[in-house]
Formats: sequence, C-alpha cells, structure tokens
Amino acid sequence: MATVPELNSEMIAFHSDENDLFFEVDEPQKMKCCFQSLDLSYPDESIQLQITKQHHNKSFRQVVSVIVAVEKLWNIPVAGPWTLQDEDLRTFFSFIFEEEPIFSDSWDDELIVADVPIRQLHCRLRDEQQKCLVLSDPCELKALHLNGQNINQQVVFSMSFVQGETSSNKTPVALGIKGKNLYLSCVMKGDMPTLQLESVDPKQYPKKKMEKRFVFNKIEVKSRVEFESAQFPNWYISTSQAEHKPVFLGNNSGQDLVDFTMESVSS
Repeated sequence: MATVPELNSEMIAFHSDENDLFFEVDEPQKMKCCFQSLDLSYPDESIQLQITKQHHNKSFRQVVSVIVAVEKLWNIPVAGPWTLQDEDLRTFFSFIFEEEPIFSDSWDDELIVADVPIRQLHCRLRDEQQKCLVLSDPCELKALHLNGQNINQQVVFSMSFVQGETSSNKTPVALGIKGKNLYLSCVMKGDMPTLQLESVDPKQYPKKKMEKRFVFNKIEVKSRVEFESAQFPNWYISTSQAEHKPVFLGNNSGQDLVDFTMESVSS
C-alpha cells in the first residue's frame, strides 16, 4: 500500500514551479513529481512520479489521460490521514473518466466491417445427376456432363463467407468465379427472379458486407448443399434435367435440381 507524504526534507532538495513539478538541481534532465497534501501525511512512504528523457512507445491519448488523472486526483477531498486501498481505484475512475454512450447507428456499417478478414473456400459444384458447371458464354453458366480432358472446363468457385442472416442450418455466402471478376447475383427481370453473372470491380470485391443480391444461404442437406437466394427466399440455384442448359434460379418446384455436391480444391 502507498501513502501520500507530507512535505519533508527530501522534497526540499528540489525547487518547484507553479505546476508543482520538482527538479533536481544537479540533474536537470530528470525531474520528480511528488504528490502531497497537508491533510494526507505518512512520513515513511510516498507516491512519486518520475519523468526521464527515455522514450516510450506511448500514444498522445495515454499521456493526456495521465495528466488528467493527476490533476483530478489533486482535487479529491479527504477528511484525514488516508492509505490507498485497491478498492479505492474504482472510486478514482469515476473522478478521472466520464462514461459516454456509443451509438452504432451513427457509424457507417461499411467502415465497421471493412477490416474484417474474409474467409474463402475454393470449390467445384455438381448437380444431382453429376453434371458439371462450366462457363459457356462470358456471363453464363451451363450444366453438362464432362469426362476425360474436358473435366478441366468446370469452373472453380471462390465461396466467400459474408455478413448475413445466420442460423443453425444456413450460412450466408457469395459465389464468385475464380480468376474472373464475376459473381452470381439475383435480380428481378420483369416479374421473375433471375440468376445472372455480374461483373464487379476487383478492387472492391469480395468484401464482408456484400450487397444482398450477391448473398446465398448455403443449406447443408446430408452430404449435399443447396443455395437459397437471400434476396428472394425459397428461390434456389438450380439446374435442368436436360443436358447443356443454363444454370438458373428456381423455386424448387420438384422438377428442377437444387442439390449439389461440393468438392473443395486447393488455392
């Protein structure tokens, strides 16, 4: 425990300015600051703040906090001799610091999640009939059977785990084409929810908070997965029973294929 001393002979060896800082006569580069109060006296112990020219990696905010703490401690009234206890520190905090509410509504959500690392998984998808997904036109995916050397034509997806409504069986993801600035997105064309490949700026995508049209709820069903549109609930990435047809957004009517097997690939 530390006590606050009375002015004694040791402190007389220093001379003070109006800010109560005491400097040693023979060591101008070092100064000591002793806290004292005539009402708070214990001759055998003292609290001292020693300041040197040694540089420390401290922020300006920390320095200011120390100065504010010192100034406010001087003004705390004490009735008689007092010994600093551990529980007294909690009392000091109420004098030194003021609690201010933080309103998240005033923050930009983009800034909050800007520095959050994005977890990605590279994978290939096949439908229930083992048809592979290939990039047919610049912005169109088709499902067809591949074999032999043609197997390399199937696209590799960069699945990003993004911000969205998460539940026990749904995981929000975005599906981009590896090596391309293309992402699967869901938009309304006429009166029909439609799946498309959308070109994006590679400097901005992928990001943790993707626009809702890019987000799919990955649903695991036994050993298979389904991808439900977050923009249009109950609409899923689907393939046709027929060969070489475009991948589309279906409402799981029973004739479309919505279950996929997912194969992870190395980066």
